[in-house]
Amino acid sequence: MIEIKNEFKTIQFALFFTDYDEKDTRVYRFLLPKLLTSHSNTYKTKVLMQKHLEDLYGARINTRSEHHANLSVMSFVFTIVDPIIVEDENLIDQSIKLLNDIFVDRTYFDEAIFQEEKRLLIEQWETLKDHKRVYANVEFGKAFFGDDLSGYPLSGTLEDIKKLTLSNLIDYYQNNFFNNEIKVIVNGHIEDHLSTIKSKLLIKSKNKDLNIKFNFRDLKQINQIQEETNMNQAIIKLGYQLPVFRFDPLYEAALCVDTILGGYPESRLFREIRERQGLCYDISSNYDFYKGILVISSGVAKHQKDYALAEIIKEVNYLKENDIDYEELDHAKAYLIHQIKSSLDSQSYMTKRQYFVDIFKDNTTTEKRIENIRNVSIQDIKKVIDILQLDTTYILYGGIS
Repeated sequence: MIEIKNEFKTIQFALFFTDYDEKDTRVYRFLLPKLLTSHSNTYKTKVLMQKHLEDLYGARINTRSEHHANLSVMSFVFTIVDPIIVEDENLIDQSIKLLNDIFVDRTYFDEAIFQEEKRLLIEQWETLKDHKRVYANVEFGKAFFGDDLSGYPLSGTLEDIKKLTLSNLIDYYQNNFFNNEIKVIVNGHIEDHLSTIKSKLLIKSKNKDLNIKFNFRDLKQINQIQEETNMNQAIIKLGYQLPVFRFDPLYEAALCVDTILGGYPESRLFREIRERQGLCYDISSNYDFYKGILVISSGVAKHQKDYALAEIIKEVNYLKENDIDYEELDHAKAYLIHQIKSSLDSQSYMTKRQYFVDIFKDNTTTEKRIENIRNVSIQDIKKVIDILQLDTTYILYGGIS
């Protein structure tokens, strides 16, 4: 068990189940967390579970299914108020009892709840085209990522979901769930409760050697896709390859490039494309250090889609062809450092940060991260920009009446 001792007003019990990311298991790993936390052996309906959480002074359970590098992660974060605040010395015992009931002492899975979760997920897929941004992300992902698992839905496909049965899910829980790499992190004012937590919490950390890979496919000829639908605007997405990964020497420089390009309100794309030219409603860039890619996203007026796409590419190329100045770099660094310092006020961030530190064996301190950002040079920025290459463009635009 990993302990984070601090004076937050809440205590978090975080469970991370990590395994290799595989296409065939995505649907299981997406639905299982929802099913596990919706009911238990003792609280056999959603209503009873919710009522019990309310009785625990508004405790809450948040779940997520994610992929990082070549890993799939199911996370469960159970948050309770510090028992000192509510003057309830039994709260820790009651919380541990619930966690054991949800995860370890589990023999009951409700068919009706499973079918409801499955139906809701099927409805989301069947109405996907009504949610233009989500649909554009899915279709862009197929085009940009190709056979890479990053282009495969986290929930599995509609076909995967439809053929899933409760028996399948139970079998995965019984035979695979506890074979994951498991991390248990407890975060908060926990000094007085450690002996109780260690002795009574039945689920334990389980170390498993994982071969973590940071990679992506080779650069290809630029893939240009335009798709027409019934909408009043256009959504533009550009996928660039930026082969700088989390532990590369140029990692912090890549963060700065992303920030300068489209990562904050003073970025070039925001100032030029949105503010000066008024071509878009929103525009941003996002650097993925697991895959070594950078994606630009924008919503524009449909009649300006082609011009806006050309101007976005032009702005990126201008950045590649002309050096940035020290003031622009300093502003980007200040923004990134502020984001790091602000994140330290978030208990959930600290919990998840500790998970990444442990899973990736990353012992970089906050002070060192800030120092690395401050040390990024103009030459480092130039090296990153030089290897930034356009790979895929996708436009979803209105035109069908």
